[in-house]
Amino acid sequence: MLALEERGETYNKAAIQRMLLSGPVAGRSTTEQRMQNISHVLQLMGRSWVKGYKPLSNVGARTAETLQKIIEGLTAPDAAPLPWRPPVSVDTLRKLPPTGYWMFVCNRRKWDGEAWLRRREEALLYKVSEHNHTEMQAGDLGILRINARPGTNARAPQPAAIYAIVQVLDVPRLQADRSEAFYANPEDAKEATWRAPLRLLANLIEKPISVEDLPADESFGHLIKPLMTSTIPITRGVFSDVYARAGVLRPTLTDKQKASSTAGIRMLELEAVKADPKRKSRISQYIERGPIGNKVKDIRGSRCQICEALGREPVAFLRKNGTPFAEAHHVQPVSLLMVGTLAASNIMVLCPNHHRQAHFGDFEIVENQSNQWVVRLDQEIIKLPKTSNGS
Repeated sequence: MLALEERGETYNKAAIQRMLLSGPVAGRSTTEQRMQNISHVLQLMGRSWVKGYKPLSNVGARTAETLQKIIEGLTAPDAAPLPWRPPVSVDTLRKLPPTGYWMFVCNRRKWDGEAWLRRREEALLYKVSEHNHTEMQAGDLGILRINARPGTNARAPQPAAIYAIVQVLDVPRLQADRSEAFYANPEDAKEATWRAPLRLLANLIEKPISVEDLPADESFGHLIKPLMTSTIPITRGVFSDVYARAGVLRPTLTDKQKASSTAGIRMLELEAVKADPKRKSRISQYIERGPIGNKVKDIRGSRCQICEALGREPVAFLRKNGTPFAEAHHVQPVSLLMVGTLAASNIMVLCPNHHRQAHFGDFEIVENQSNQWVVRLDQEIIKLPKTSNGS
């Protein structure tokens, strides 16, 4: 809750209370008191506390000492990070309820995760099990487990191991994967299935963590021998153990990294209000070619909206890989960094010629309606539909 408040995001306090009541806390009054105890200790430590949970003044010394140790442990530089949001509340009878931490299971026979990691890229799309797609959230954390590889005359066998630590950048969506290079069957990449964008926090390709070295504990059971599924919830304890073995420090998101996800862009919108001119300029440059514009172009098939309205060929040209080229035009300039300027509904898909005309030619927005723009182009009135943020 505190992290969400600091990022300017809203949350449902009652939903978090219900989640606590379904698990470790016995009653609503107990929830309030424990939260106020935490606020008291945070205040003693000179830190911010959650609005709505005013610090209690009569917290026992032993309780305060215990809470301080827990807080310091959770926030230490080498402590495992926390997800951005509390886990989604589900049926309490579930054997594997969502925790905000995930294991992404890689089947070498279908996708060559090891080869992908050697490319040293920062983000990838990964398949999400259908029963998990409503439970995974932006800011969740996870590990990438690649299954064992038998040995041959040409190469030594490889045990199943943890090859990466990742962060979920956005909610899963039904989509294909543009990159077919690492699929054993390229048709698998073309399939519209639930996929989520992941960002690498740690690439362990040079020194993967073998599952044989993990504790023989029940909580590690599915990590050592996973279910036949793409994603599996894991506990914070399991994630923290792997995180410590990986030897990485708590990640801090740069502006460029935030600009790579829709959730991060919303954070930048809020932060830009108080940003200095130099940082605002840098943020706008990162976002200009970010995921929102690409998403809108995908939705509209990279077809120029003005050309379509005029009855002309809407595809300017094809790239070398055979895909159509188009540009994203922000009606309200990104450089303004006003809330809403980064939304899909503020973006037109235009060919390069009409994009330049929108900036420098006879082009005027006559009406900015909720579902369309009325545009005057060379004295001709045309209507261009907006793209919904939920499309």
